[in-house]
Amino acid sequence: MTIRGRQVPLSSQKDSLPPCNQNPVHVAFGVDAGYYRGMGVTITSIVENNPGMCFVFHVFAFSITPDIRQKLQQLQERHSITVQLHLLDTEVLQEFKQFPCFGQHSLGTFIRLLIPDNLNGITDKVLYLDADLLCFGNLSELLAIDISDHIAAAVADEKDTTVRTQIPALGLKHGHYFNAGVMYINIQNWIAAGIQESALKSLTTQNLRFADQDALNIALDGHVKYIDERWNYRYHLVDYLSKGETKLDVPQAFVLMHFTGPVKPWHTWCLHDIKQLFTDIQSRSPWAEIPLDGPKTTRELKLFSKFLILQNRILEGVYWHCRYLGSRLRQNLR
Repeated sequence: MTIRGRQVPLSSQKDSLPPCNQNPVHVAFGVDAGYYRGMGVTITSIVENNPGMCFVFHVFAFSITPDIRQKLQQLQERHSITVQLHLLDTEVLQEFKQFPCFGQHSLGTFIRLLIPDNLNGITDKVLYLDADLLCFGNLSELLAIDISDHIAAAVADEKDTTVRTQIPALGLKHGHYFNAGVMYINIQNWIAAGIQESALKSLTTQNLRFADQDALNIALDGHVKYIDERWNYRYHLVDYLSKGETKLDVPQAFVLMHFTGPVKPWHTWCLHDIKQLFTDIQSRSPWAEIPLDGPKTTRELKLFSKFLILQNRILEGVYWHCRYLGSRLRQNLR
């Protein structure tokens, strides 16, 4: 089973981009409404740190607004890159909605499972990236990794909790579990092994803690080339902010920094130095004038009040804690 999307031009006029003098690098994202800004800033950081490299960015989504479409067009023209929009019909996953994993997550979560099959015939390899990361270096070494005998290259998650829980829970025979936010994929090997079908089957037959990431670990067990952590350096902001820490603390050199967890650099309530780094890059993107996102959910209000109090901003913390209590009360009364 192949679930296909349709390529949609960003504008009605034919793009007049300079031809590549080399084989283009194909990079793919799967996004929903809340992640277009993050993706745009990610792309900006990639292009700025890889001058002279020819990129084709594939954007997979279920919907897009005219404003976002225009911003992607501006991104393309500003950096002389190619941005290809692939719109998926929400009906393609309709038959899976009855299963618990699909009911607990937005459909955008599962887009990355569909990307390689949709790029068949367009490219042999694709670098899949989550939209909540930043690039701070050159990607040439990553793209030179030989994956001819593998389905994908990825970074292992070596946290003790992951090793203790996910590997035995999923029955992984090769002793590793990877984070699926960065995957360099051999498309033909992926298709030949039926990874999309295998992952979807796991999602419909098992109750998976980390949904599509767990499903991919099951499907790709024994077929992943594990690479250095600098290609997917996870920075869980809530861990640092929960200890009152605001300075960027990185013990090693990295190229791709991945902001896992509920706190993102585009949140006003991210009281961490990384927010300034993010907004600096955003200022050079088509999203330059877009304000950062404030706390909306009960959980976000609670975290914001906690972070403020930990940084001795007591009055502000108490104010936002009251906002949290009010939100929680309204939620309970529904």
